[in-house]
Amino acid sequence: MIRKYGKDISITLATCAFRIPAGEEKRFPYHFEAAQKAGFDGFELSSSSHRKPEVLLAAAKASQVKIVAVHGVLDGRSCSAEEAVRNQAAEDAFRYLATFAEFAPCPIVEHYWDRFNDPEKGKCFRDTVGKLLEKTERSGFVFCMENAPYKPEVNERYPEIAEIARFARSFGSGRMFMTFDVNHANLHEDVLYAVSACEGLIRHIHVSDNHGHREEHLVPGEGIIDLNAVIRKIYETDYCGPCNFEFGYPKGYVPELKDYQHAFEVIKTRVLA
Repeated sequence: MIRKYGKDISITLATCAFRIPAGEEKRFPYHFEAAQKAGFDGFELSSSSHRKPEVLLAAAKASQVKIVAVHGVLDGRSCSAEEAVRNQAAEDAFRYLATFAEFAPCPIVEHYWDRFNDPEKGKCFRDTVGKLLEKTERSGFVFCMENAPYKPEVNERYPEIAEIARFARSFGSGRMFMTFDVNHANLHEDVLYAVSACEGLIRHIHVSDNHGHREEHLVPGEGIIDLNAVIRKIYETDYCGPCNFEFGYPKGYVPELKDYQHAFEVIKTRVLA
């Protein structure tokens, strides 16, 4: 933990950085220990680390690490015109998250899937999120909607952060907020303006780097984003949560203690300088 911007800030890491393939779950304790030894205070459990929630839970408990957030698995079915399909999407997402109920009231993170030109699909998505929000509220979680990446080759449209902020506010819930993903925001918007657009809503952040063209989730310092300025702007709002990093290493590369140490040193001496 460091003192910065007049606040005590924990530096945490999403487990997607571990790059653990399916079938290699025994590596989790090593990576938790190595990242902690490097200086990271806690972890976000990334769904991309492993789709088996019981594996993630067992590894986190065995390593006795602090869990600051859980990334959910809500998917594109949430926009389906068929109510039964939407209900199943919400149920599957909740079943995954319920495994980690003991970590509540930490934030849960879900992607914003209304990326279509058809407004009816947007209404369907809102219906799904409403049902999932109701379920997670009973478990004590804080629901955080993550801003979408710019992927014109995949999505019909790009929902700007201001739209997602309006969406979150529209529920009028004391447990509906946002995860601000710096990597996503830098691709198609003025990232500092984007922070202002969700003033009062940010309850979790994803920090990584890119070169401004596509979603890369690079280790800080390997891209072009002025992370120092962006993070300062975020903490100048009412955000008081951890400075959570969601970077990854190249496919097939297995990070070691030295890699986590290098990343943490860059974060401490350059990103949070």
